[in-house]
Amino acid sequence: MNKMGWKRQWRLVSLFCAIVFQLFLLVCGSRVDNFRQTPLRISQKLTSSTPPVKLHISRNYVVIDNGIVQVTLTNPTGAIAGVRYNGIDNILEHDFKDTNRGYWDTVWERPEDKGHTFDMLLGTNFRVIAQNENKVEVSFTKTWNPSNNSSAHDLPLNIDKRFVMLRGSSGFYSYGIFEHLKGWPTLIIEEARIAIKLRRALFHYMAISDDMQRMMPTDEDRSAGQVLDYKEAVLLTHPSNPKLKGEVDDKYQYSFENKDIKVHGWVCNTPRVGFWVITPSNEYCNGGPMKQDLTSHAGPTSLAVFFSGHYAGPELGVTLKEGEAWKKVFGPVFFYLNSDSSDNHRTLWEDAKRQMQEETAKWPYDFPESLDYPHANERGIVRGQLFVRDRYINKDPMYAKSAYIGLALPGDVGSWQYETKGYQFWTQTDKTGQFKITGVRPGTYSLYSWVPGIIGDYKYNYDINVKQGSDINLGHLVFDPPRNGPTLWEIGIPDRTAAEFFVPDPLPGLRNQLFNNNNITQKFRQYGLWDRYTDLYPNKDLVYKVGVSDYQKDWFFAHVTRRTRSKNYIPTTWQILFGLPSVDPKGTYTLHIALASATYSHLQGRMNDPSRPKPHFEIPAIGRSNAIARHGIHGLYRLFSFQIQGYELQKGENTIYLKQIKSGNPFYGHHYDYIRLEGPPQKN
Repeated sequence: MNKMGWKRQWRLVSLFCAIVFQLFLLVCGSRVDNFRQTPLRISQKLTSSTPPVKLHISRNYVVIDNGIVQVTLTNPTGAIAGVRYNGIDNILEHDFKDTNRGYWDTVWERPEDKGHTFDMLLGTNFRVIAQNENKVEVSFTKTWNPSNNSSAHDLPLNIDKRFVMLRGSSGFYSYGIFEHLKGWPTLIIEEARIAIKLRRALFHYMAISDDMQRMMPTDEDRSAGQVLDYKEAVLLTHPSNPKLKGEVDDKYQYSFENKDIKVHGWVCNTPRVGFWVITPSNEYCNGGPMKQDLTSHAGPTSLAVFFSGHYAGPELGVTLKEGEAWKKVFGPVFFYLNSDSSDNHRTLWEDAKRQMQEETAKWPYDFPESLDYPHANERGIVRGQLFVRDRYINKDPMYAKSAYIGLALPGDVGSWQYETKGYQFWTQTDKTGQFKITGVRPGTYSLYSWVPGIIGDYKYNYDINVKQGSDINLGHLVFDPPRNGPTLWEIGIPDRTAAEFFVPDPLPGLRNQLFNNNNITQKFRQYGLWDRYTDLYPNKDLVYKVGVSDYQKDWFFAHVTRRTRSKNYIPTTWQILFGLPSVDPKGTYTLHIALASATYSHLQGRMNDPSRPKPHFEIPAIGRSNAIARHGIHGLYRLFSFQIQGYELQKGENTIYLKQIKSGNPFYGHHYDYIRLEGPPQKN
């Protein structure tokens, strides 16, 4: 054998031995609690060209470093004390206590408590779950001891906070497991989230969508400003950035729907660095795809909210009865960092969106070690095709186009909106009503749907049992929406929001420039719009004439109270005028009223006689969504259908009087979604 051939063979043997050794490290090199084998299919980024992931443990801190990002966690409490990236020693606010820079938290109470408790879920025990050159996963746990129940006011949950760093990844992941064991006491959890407090001196530019990006005020700007009708809303009177003077800042102006909270964050100008919260799935969130919640806001603060009562009320918290067993995994969420030498903030934003799409495509992830988080091959698929059957629109069933369709715990029609303890999996149908729900955790579900342009909710007749690897085809499904007779008239679009109605301009001194003419679709986020109703209708209330009025111009987006000169807020009565060429006195008419939100609302309806002592129909006091005050266009959806006897109507002009009788507060009222009057049923 010549010398060159011998060397070539020796290199091949060496390469083979190196590969075997690397595989040995992957299989055997990690210390694992709750053991789950790390898949050999590693991301293409995790190559030998990038440094390995290193773990350093000291008495007070745990440091994970992959050569790109270094994360420092407090030991054993599990708060994020520091994040080093691109020459910045810590992107988090170092003036804060190290447990108050990045942390998990929850708000909870027990039935006997006089108020709620804000709990930062500080751990008491630290474990290494997995450690090798491609991945480190660590755990910080807090275990409830029932024997201390009588002497200590402690959260009766077991908490397991996990942090994961992968080789070659420009960021880190976090997920958590909450557990309430059988026999434990009653517990009400109002919200749960991860909060990140960034360096106030560095991060001033916020981005939460393509059209919602701007230089933001500082905490000091807010402290020096004028608090308005509630503490979150502040008029900036002496901001450090003169361009912001006279604007209103309110964290609720930057809320988004679950389905759209995919990526948001902040940009530092020097050096040009972005920090982003990426949420690739909302399967663990409550309230379905349209539930709204907070994102990023002045601070600078970025949030990953898992559940809350925002825009819904206490119904969206988790209430655990005494003795009830419950366990749920929240996350993982990815905290992504990027950098760029250009002066364009959007370069980093576009890269963050690209990374979000990459993370979404990888869901469900294959790296979490917890046995409570099933990987892709441990999940199932549900598919089918949905039709809408409404003979007053079309004699044949129609494709349910762009319908929201999802799986949630078994319940009544529409119960998914209030379901809080399980997981939900949603998608939208295509133009032919076909759908495919992937990545479904094994379990028993009901299938729910609602269709834009159609009132009401759909529920499949049978429970669906999803098993590991199952692919369930439900075939053709037919939704028969609420319908009693032909449409005589309608106001609005049944899409569960009030977005199509008239949204007024804010007062000149109470604007947020982000929502001005260049962002007209977000106009409803301006502050103080509830009081604009009084400016438009100072003495008399809204009157809408069917066939003449235009709901985009003449139907105020929220039915609110009216402010008097003495600054009291009084009930308001809206009128709907409509003509009928004929009336069947023995027939039964149907009035559908769909509400997009309600906040201490109490609606009474009268036909043709506003002074009638007893209303013809009534929606009792409902709702704590606070959507009017928090710049929302919807909250929880509710549909009410009332029968009106023909003898209550008259040939020619009729008037429906809608009175919002709850008064005394500018935020009491509701958003209408859609109103429709149907005639008596017709024979086929």
